[in-house]
Amino acid sequence: MSSIKKALLQSPVPFLVAKRFRGKINVQKPRKPHFERQLLLDISKPFYGPPKHSLPDIELCGNKNPRFAKREIDNPFERILAKECLDWFNTSKMVVFLHVNSISMEDKTPIFAALKKNDMHLRTYGKKIVSMATKGTRYEVVNQLFTSHQNVIFGQPEKAAKMFKILRKTPQLVVMGGIIQDKLLSKNELVEYSKLPSLDVVRSQLCSVLQSAGSCLVGQLTQNQQMLVSHLEKHIEIQNSPTDNASTSTESES
Repeated sequence: MSSIKKALLQSPVPFLVAKRFRGKINVQKPRKPHFERQLLLDISKPFYGPPKHSLPDIELCGNKNPRFAKREIDNPFERILAKECLDWFNTSKMVVFLHVNSISMEDKTPIFAALKKNDMHLRTYGKKIVSMATKGTRYEVVNQLFTSHQNVIFGQPEKAAKMFKILRKTPQLVVMGGIIQDKLLSKNELVEYSKLPSLDVVRSQLCSVLQSAGSCLVGQLTQNQQMLVSHLEKHIEIQNSPTDNASTSTESES
């Protein structure tokens, strides 16, 4: 028997043996937990406010109670970003606001580089930063276009056509509107503005129109004088023609 026990693998005897509780557990009046467990239960106990039916009507008003209003913390970094945003608004003659759909940074980086190459800058600002930057300025109306973080393109009006050509490659970036020469334009108006010729071409066309109008005016003013001169020359030719005929006849008789 001893040899059999040595041949077979024996299981170790545990130090603790679980036994079933013989008595009945009182569910209605359970036994109080020990101190550490009671301390943990008290700390993790959730706090619920008073029920709404027990509150007065003034507490149920939709306006915020100033006692529970969140106090805004002055963040110096936000003030720096707001100043930078206002500087971009003041120094850029073209500001275009974009609605950004789901797009990865891998797809967004080439657009950023292409805009930077053409002297345009793509920036991302939140609603709070833009509100701090444009408060009390002529750009305060653009706060309605911001719901969260929005992308904004800063540049010059001459680059509008190039901007639309670059954004055509990424349908995730949708143009909502923009500001050109301190005038708020919609997307359709921006598209029409981008199709206009450059300022040099328009100036040359204006010069040609003014020159043609001036030459036409000079022609109309000198038309009567030219007609009078032509009539006088014709009259002189008619008066000189009899004398020429008389001289030729006398020469022939002689």
